[in-house]
Amino acid sequence: MRCLEGHFQASRTPGKRDGDWHTTLRKLRHDAEMVTWLEKEGLAKTEVKKLFRGIYHAARPKHSETPDKVFEVSFAEQTDDRTLWQQANNKAVFIDPSGQEVPTRTLRAKGAALKGLEESFASSGRLVAVKVICILNPVFCPTLLQASTFYFYPRSGHHLLALLEDGLASPLLAQIVDGLRNALPATLGAHTLTGIRAWKADNSPLGKGSVATRPELAESSVDSAVKVLLWVVSGTALNGSATTALELRRRDEEGSGSQAVANIKYAANRAVIWGQELEAVWTGPGWESGFLQRGIHLLFTFGWSDAACAA
Repeated sequence: MRCLEGHFQASRTPGKRDGDWHTTLRKLRHDAEMVTWLEKEGLAKTEVKKLFRGIYHAARPKHSETPDKVFEVSFAEQTDDRTLWQQANNKAVFIDPSGQEVPTRTLRAKGAALKGLEESFASSGRLVAVKVICILNPVFCPTLLQASTFYFYPRSGHHLLALLEDGLASPLLAQIVDGLRNALPATLGAHTLTGIRAWKADNSPLGKGSVATRPELAESSVDSAVKVLLWVVSGTALNGSATTALELRRRDEEGSGSQAVANIKYAANRAVIWGQELEAVWTGPGWESGFLQRGIHLLFTFGWSDAACAA
């Protein structure tokens, strides 16, 4: 984690390396909303807010019909705005300091419940967790995932993606990984951590209905042995029912999910764990407007599936 964190800071700290001149309208809207919130909290300069909001409003008429198409932000000459964009776009403008915290206790799950879940996983080869089995300290994880500027990658399904190797690595997430492995030794103890990804959902009116508004949970975890999905944003942020927000499906022989085996209700601080025989698909609603209302899916992957090992 420390090595990944150091590499990220070396490449993303404002002033390090050249700027990134490309974006999409959907990402630009998020970034403008983000720096507006940061400026209000005293965490970003007013000049940064004005720059991102100005570029977004200038780009919207031309790109509103194709909000996910990459375009280049260009400046006619070397101006202060050009320098500021070079230093701020896709850079570590603000990384919430909670990521450096190592609380004495990150998980508050009941021992008896965890034992029962592990027994279920051992007997069935998979674990479908439909109850709260892992409760994160709400002071830390949501703030890190909501406020930090490390969602660099526009993805299909109206989401932005953050990667372990490009911003997510932190002592706090390392502590959460250790807590999960210690709490579920039979399920996770034999498997190394193979990745962490976080998807932040769009909640804007851009291109509604053009594509499914779901994160790529199944596609990103197909080669892993065990997956742990954590939700940290309050359920009140959903703009519809939370009852059947996530569907676990059994994979068929071709590797695509078909038969649903469980529907899981969305709730903040809920963990869902499943094995290689299943895949997860978000079937829930969208999210209310507002920067802190954007849904976040934090996915940990452990070990390698039998198919990946065979390959």
